[in-house]
Amino acid sequence: MNIKKLFFLNFLIATIALSAAEQMQPHAVIPTVTAIVNAATGEPVITSGGWASVYGNGFIWSSSGFPRPWLPSDFVNGALPLQLNDISVRFNGVHTYVAYIGSNQINVLIPEDPTIGVVAVQEQGQLDQSNIITVTKAAVAPGLFTFTAKYPSAVHLDGTYCGPAGILAGIATTPVRPGEVVVLYGTGFGPSNPRIDFSRLFTTAAPIAQTVTASIGGMEAKVDGFLVSPGVYQFNLVVPDLPAGDASVVLSVAGVKTQATLSLAVSR
Repeated sequence: MNIKKLFFLNFLIATIALSAAEQMQPHAVIPTVTAIVNAATGEPVITSGGWASVYGNGFIWSSSGFPRPWLPSDFVNGALPLQLNDISVRFNGVHTYVAYIGSNQINVLIPEDPTIGVVAVQEQGQLDQSNIITVTKAAVAPGLFTFTAKYPSAVHLDGTYCGPAGILAGIATTPVRPGEVVVLYGTGFGPSNPRIDFSRLFTTAAPIAQTVTASIGGMEAKVDGFLVSPGVYQFNLVVPDLPAGDASVVLSVAGVKTQATLSLAVSR
């Protein structure tokens, strides 16, 4: 199956929802971390090579130029930035790769680290370090990026978006049909084979090392999965012969499943 040529890093920034509470801090404050979650699922389980969102307050203190995502100038010789504007996050003392900074949210890619279990997290702010809190780190923590709480970020092969009409303001969405190939995106599915150094930008996609299975509407769906960009996985699923209506969609790797709440809208 051909990999769709999309600007996956921009897709990531657009897909990971920003905190509704994002507000600028008018004065310098000591940064505080309150939660770390899988950026796709919102669950407090992260994994190496997976995207995570760090929530709290006081991460930035000047309103000038903030919040902001990473920019082309932040990549030096293709390496992902370890900080943006002197703001960084460490897991067990190891720097993450920082993709977005705001006063209440930081989006990071978890680096390669063999630790499984409870890990310590600390943010280094512009003026001071945050408190230390812990989060569970697993071998895999698969999740699908979403348009809404119910519908995953899914794309038809012609580049248009999948879903019932009206779920995205100003953007057309149409249901999938039995037999078509639909493209989904996720994070936390583990290493690729051959293994890719995801600390740097890369242009050649690689299959996921472990077997990924999929079901749509309770029926097995043929799936091909690839690591296509740092922390971002693409899945090409063949829609089974299903009746019209919402059909649950679940992917699984190493016995761990994606969100159980997601559906594809099917039309015949």
